[in-house]
Amino acid sequence: MERICDTRTVWRCLPFHRESAVRNLAAVDALLAGLETLKQPALRWYTARELALVIGSGQKLHEIDAVACQAAGVSLHRRASGGTTVFFDQHFMMLDIALPIGHPLRIDDVTESYRWLGITWVQALQRFGLDPHLITVYEARADTQTLDTLTRRVCFGGHSPYEVLVDGRKLIGFSQVRRRSGAILQVGLYLHWSPQCLVDLLFLTSGERALLTERLHARVVGLSDLLPDPPDPAALMESFADALHETQGVQLAPANWSTGEQEVWKQALGRYQPL
Repeated sequence: MERICDTRTVWRCLPFHRESAVRNLAAVDALLAGLETLKQPALRWYTARELALVIGSGQKLHEIDAVACQAAGVSLHRRASGGTTVFFDQHFMMLDIALPIGHPLRIDDVTESYRWLGITWVQALQRFGLDPHLITVYEARADTQTLDTLTRRVCFGGHSPYEVLVDGRKLIGFSQVRRRSGAILQVGLYLHWSPQCLVDLLFLTSGERALLTERLHARVVGLSDLLPDPPDPAALMESFADALHETQGVQLAPANWSTGEQEVWKQALGRYQPL
């Protein structure tokens, strides 16, 4: 008899990687392929090896200063999920959670599909003595209605349901990719937040740059701004794993990428080459 716990509460925990933007983005295709064949949830932590600016699937290229990107040695890429600009650097921690069709945490309502993840992050952050706030649907909608067009150019500038604030500033951001095989819930947080690096790569006037930098300082926060001795990536990953087990009963099992996933990963590299 098939053991339900193996496919619902035991998740594959893939190795932590520090990769190029191309490989990090292509890994989403590999995770989706794994859901098709293995039909088991998988979790993957990663960060950037090189500086990159990553725009949403529908974002316009004219919003980006390509000359500034080239001068700063920052590659430009388009991701599969929506939203707007995200800056990849060594301080940006990312997490992908792959959930197959039929899994109880893969919820059809896109907004509500983030609720359990936000709750888990609240508990994980509380372990470090922080007082996180889960953004409600009402708060997110109210924020969206009043958010200016300049701040909308940056993905972390907005507030979405069940993302996490600390001291009124966004620490945990979410996005999602959905396909027939399942969904990839994506998490991003900055260990150290420096908005000027991102703002300088957007096509803006000097006045707009100064204003956007000020607004992003007020709306986004990094862990190093909140804690005098911020956790290292290993401690952060451990805290999330513990919270995931306590809130959802999930056990993480160390695993490697399957041969099929690695092949799809390799094939997908061309799709995410610099623009």
